[in-house]
Amino acid sequence: MTTEHKIKKYFEESFLSDLKAGFITAVVALPLAIAFALASGVEPVMGLYTAIIAGALVSSFGGSRYSISGPTGAMTVIILSTVNTHGVEGLLLAGCLAGIFQILFGIMNLGKVVKYIPLPVISGFTSGIGVIILIGQLSNSFGLVLPAREHVWETVYDVFAALGMANTTAVLLFGGTIVLMLLLPRILSGSRYLNNVPASIVTLIISVVLTYYFHLEVPIVGDIPGNIPQFHMLNFDLELLYAVLPAAFTIALLGTIESLLCAVVCDAMTTTKHNSNRELIGQGIANVLLPFFAGIPATAAIARSAVNIREGARTRMSGIIHSLILFAILIFFGPIARYIPKAYLAGILILVSIKMINIEEIRTTMRISKMDTFVLLSTFALTVLTDLVFAIQAGMFLSIILLFIRLTNMIDIHTMENYDPSEGINATILSDPYLHDNVAVYTINGPFFFGAMNVFEHKVDEQINMRKKHVVIRMRYVPFIDTTGIERLKSFILNRNKLGDHVYLTSVQPEVMTAINSDTALSEMVKENEVLIFQRTQEALVYLSSSGEGGR
Repeated sequence: MTTEHKIKKYFEESFLSDLKAGFITAVVALPLAIAFALASGVEPVMGLYTAIIAGALVSSFGGSRYSISGPTGAMTVIILSTVNTHGVEGLLLAGCLAGIFQILFGIMNLGKVVKYIPLPVISGFTSGIGVIILIGQLSNSFGLVLPAREHVWETVYDVFAALGMANTTAVLLFGGTIVLMLLLPRILSGSRYLNNVPASIVTLIISVVLTYYFHLEVPIVGDIPGNIPQFHMLNFDLELLYAVLPAAFTIALLGTIESLLCAVVCDAMTTTKHNSNRELIGQGIANVLLPFFAGIPATAAIARSAVNIREGARTRMSGIIHSLILFAILIFFGPIARYIPKAYLAGILILVSIKMINIEEIRTTMRISKMDTFVLLSTFALTVLTDLVFAIQAGMFLSIILLFIRLTNMIDIHTMENYDPSEGINATILSDPYLHDNVAVYTINGPFFFGAMNVFEHKVDEQINMRKKHVVIRMRYVPFIDTTGIERLKSFILNRNKLGDHVYLTSVQPEVMTAINSDTALSEMVKENEVLIFQRTQEALVYLSSSGEGGR
């Protein structure tokens, strides 16, 4: 099929659906882009630039057909923290570096690795961000103009100290926004002609009309220049670059997690399959280029992507159309957007933040595992009370430590006394006086890695006091062995050989055997018959029984 035929087929089959989906998605994205920009401590127009550029680039180069990218709630906290610490120039540089990280993640095929980040870390982190966003909007909900604070307790203190100056009109607008956002979806869904109209845009129009025509004395967004994004060079100062690296990595990691989660949600809604590594490269391209046009870090947005799908998107063009419509709104309706009251945006953001706190997920975690609950609550508390970089690092560290504890608890060493004496290996040993007096069989259960060494040494030392001449180690249930495990196994074999004892390994799994053969010293011990390896334990017992002294 020629390019001309493909274009013709697209306009005949998909264009109208993509146009409708792109228009509705753009209408939904408009107030969110402005709200997230203000919550991030930057100019509202930067949010619009981000939605326009990221939406077009990720839809063109990403690996998920239906994902819509732009500024999101999850990003606002780390962006605000970076702005407070390093200024807007530092944020733009961090965003560019984050994009480079994401491209590298994609090139290195790390897209699938992200899914191994434990749910308690993601849940605690996301819930903590939700709480920070909620607290950060308290001043706007009361119509107060207060400086942005680095810590939530400072924000809470400032708000309570200034409650006497609360703007009643702003509080009413905020409350009205919340009520309308909750009630309008039900009301509009009952109308044949209005069921596709987003509640957020109806609420936006009402709040702007009220503010403009009645000259309401409430804080508003202010001027939004209707200009085309202008290219400007970043400040590649080495000192600043080193300073923003931790924030850049956190932005990259957070953006990666949210984008891939969004892609999974889109797949579930459309029975399609995304390319995770291509999605990371697409997100990275957008984040590398955005700072050069005054855009803030972006990621795929689950809510907007769901709207895009629900409204009938067929191809990637719906995301590009969404960007073009936002661009048109910026150029032609920028002067009107200045009248958007901040109390309305506070209502939108607080609803978003509440949805980020998944109470059911937290309850499920608390019911299932105390250790996972500890990780979740620790990550949550650190996210709210410290900074995001430290919180996600600490959450991952705690998860790794608890994983080691679980893996360590998995390893156990059983003697044959734990098994039925009338069957299998026990029956063979008990029926042969030589085997009964000279052979000890141990079964290792679990991964043989550095975290399990204390258990191994304690169990073996406890049993070796029996001092039988032949020690058979069954490794059927050892899924893997690391370098520390190899070294400890060598040491054990050498110590037994010095005492005149002999060690036999049986039922060794292929992955473990590969590790043994990869170690020069241990493979040499196998060649020199300092340790014998058998496919089955019964083969080792037959060998020992028939040779009397084991052929040594």
